[in-house]
Amino acid sequence: MGPHLTGVTGLDVLFVGLGLYVCMYCYVNLRKGKCHSKKSLQGKTIIVTGANTGIGFETALGLAERRGRVILACRNPDKAEAARDKIVQLTGNSNVVCRQVDISVMSSIRKFVNVIKKEEERVDILINNAGVVTLEKIFTEEGLELTFATNHFGPFLLTNLLLDLIKKSSGRIVNIGSAASVIGKVDCDNLRAEKHFSQFQYHNSKTATLLFTKELARREPDVLVSCVHPGTVRTDVFRHMPTPVKFLVSTVFRMLTKSPAEGAQPVLFCALEDSVEPGGYYMDCRLYDHSLWVPKSAYDEGLAKKLWESTERILTDCG
Repeated sequence: MGPHLTGVTGLDVLFVGLGLYVCMYCYVNLRKGKCHSKKSLQGKTIIVTGANTGIGFETALGLAERRGRVILACRNPDKAEAARDKIVQLTGNSNVVCRQVDISVMSSIRKFVNVIKKEEERVDILINNAGVVTLEKIFTEEGLELTFATNHFGPFLLTNLLLDLIKKSSGRIVNIGSAASVIGKVDCDNLRAEKHFSQFQYHNSKTATLLFTKELARREPDVLVSCVHPGTVRTDVFRHMPTPVKFLVSTVFRMLTKSPAEGAQPVLFCALEDSVEPGGYYMDCRLYDHSLWVPKSAYDEGLAKKLWESTERILTDCG
């Protein structure tokens, strides 16, 4: 007879689980990239959406440290002013201003752009950072589904309305993407969730971000546009998620996620480094195009063009 086989104990499972956790922790931390650029942004104007907290705040802080004129484009004026005061205190750069905009509301974006065009002669860097994750079907006052309104329609409209100012400086645009896009799908006939609402709406919206980035790079060769996955970062982007999900991110998976300061590093990399490629997709300060993390649909030029045209039609309907 063969050797006596004992059953797997709970302790065995615990040790295996801990081993896997440690391996994942080491992998995440060894892969974290850092932006080493010391480039001065003196005389440059930068807009960062959603800059009062999380990745947006840390990105704005890093840009203010490099002496840029940083515009905090935020939904909540009070939180924006508090963020501005902290950035000025930490950097000594008083050339940081707050301007109100709700990226999920197209009329708010149009008003914001009107203000910027009156105040600024050029925009050197636009960072489309504001985003949201939700599993609920929520509509904005303009009839747009909230996730796509915030993650796709808003950045699309803001970018296109500011293009003239950005092109004056041959500037840069950095779109915040997500590795979640790898399982996302874009249905150009369902961008407002008019046919159905998917529980993968966030994933789909970030696939749209990739397609938008690629198409914009093709249409505007004088502007350096890139897309960046900052990593899984502990921010309030999960504010619309169920409490158990928020609990897991903030506790159980805390050591497998990044701090906002760490998440800002790949964003700063795309905003500053000379090696950034037009239309490139970046993770951990490395180019990740044509990797397993990028959906094949991201390179479908026909789909990208259709998404662009469909988005334009919907935004025209929004006035």
